[in-house]
Amino acid sequence: MKKIFSYMILGVLSAMPLVAQEDGKGYTLDRLIVEALDNNYDIQVSKVDLEIAGVNNTVGNAGMLPSLMWQSSLNNSFNDRYDGENRTGFLQNGVSLNWVLFNGFSAHIRKDRLESLEQLAGGNLSLVVENTIQAVVMAYYRTLFVQKQLSLLKEIMELSADRLKYVEDRLGLGAATSYDVLQARTAYLTDKAAYLEQEAAVTSMLRELKYLTGMEDGDELQLSGELQFDAPEFNLEVMISQLEEGNQSIRNQYMNLVLLEQQQLLEKRSRFPALSAAAGAGHNVYPGSLNSSSDIPGFSDGYFSYYVNFSLSFTLFDGNRINRNIEIARMEESIGQITLREMKHRLRNQLLNLFDTYRVRQELVQVGKENMEASRINMQLTEEKFRAGAVNSFNFRDVQLSYLQAAVSYYRTVLDLIDTHTELVRITGGIVEEYD
Repeated sequence: MKKIFSYMILGVLSAMPLVAQEDGKGYTLDRLIVEALDNNYDIQVSKVDLEIAGVNNTVGNAGMLPSLMWQSSLNNSFNDRYDGENRTGFLQNGVSLNWVLFNGFSAHIRKDRLESLEQLAGGNLSLVVENTIQAVVMAYYRTLFVQKQLSLLKEIMELSADRLKYVEDRLGLGAATSYDVLQARTAYLTDKAAYLEQEAAVTSMLRELKYLTGMEDGDELQLSGELQFDAPEFNLEVMISQLEEGNQSIRNQYMNLVLLEQQQLLEKRSRFPALSAAAGAGHNVYPGSLNSSSDIPGFSDGYFSYYVNFSLSFTLFDGNRINRNIEIARMEESIGQITLREMKHRLRNQLLNLFDTYRVRQELVQVGKENMEASRINMQLTEEKFRAGAVNSFNFRDVQLSYLQAAVSYYRTVLDLIDTHTELVRITGGIVEEYD
């Protein structure tokens, strides 16, 4: 168990140095992943499950060792007769040993099953680690996304405040009307309301990130980083090969198949005879104080006994139960094979769809970036024209909203690209190495 645990978890932690993970301004993504690996609730539960599987994986639990028992008992009997009282009692001590010498090597198969169950628990832990890393990565970038939206809304709100002050100044000079002021004030209040709502969204995302990393709600959490991503290029054939070899769900299903094969073999071993041995020794004592028939008060009588027995049992007929269990185990193994083929097919289709989406989103990011930069320049030029009186307030407001929409759309495409990339590396079994 310790070997599996260190390979799955401690190896990941050792690959993530705790030094230089926090830049003094906030938590980096690597730092948050380390916190999650230490404190995430699902990972902690899976660690305990792995430890339980390791504790169960012993030769004694598989039935290879004998059982040794000590027994002591005090037996008394009182008979109240018409002519007197008859009292008997004895103290019995003994030790017994029972050992199944042969049972079709079922104990060895059960030991192999315990080993497989421990490996499966390690595989489940690895799957939880992968899912947790993916969840933390996406929660981190989603938080950066809503924070970026907040900064954009603040920028628009400040522009609206400047516009309101500008119109109010013009009203004092008689160059604007109260209607113009009313329109500018309405735009400013609308932008302020959107900004306040976005603040609540940021708080909600930070709370979700704290939950994933096991932090308390009262802990301060500030993020360090920007919502940007350099998308690497992938080779489809290489990723298909990585899917077959590295996907943790497929690997876990292979371990499930091993368990099903072992269960079928265990059912077949029920046809074999069973040979067991029993040995023991006993000591019976009849104290005079407990026996009214004793001639000498205080005298104790007793004897020792020993035994060594062997028993051989063989099932001749049990209503076809053994054959039925073997057939059911064979069918369950067949279901496991079908499940594996279905899983491979489904994950392959998912990989192909993700790969196509990834390439499209790479282009969308470039298009969105150009559109945002053009919208920003257009808004700056329109603001100059508005102050010069060449553009009315309605057109200026439309340009503002167009810039806001273009900027949010761009950052959303970046977030979508990160989401697709993270899912690609997770499905091919490389997410731990990607963020180590």
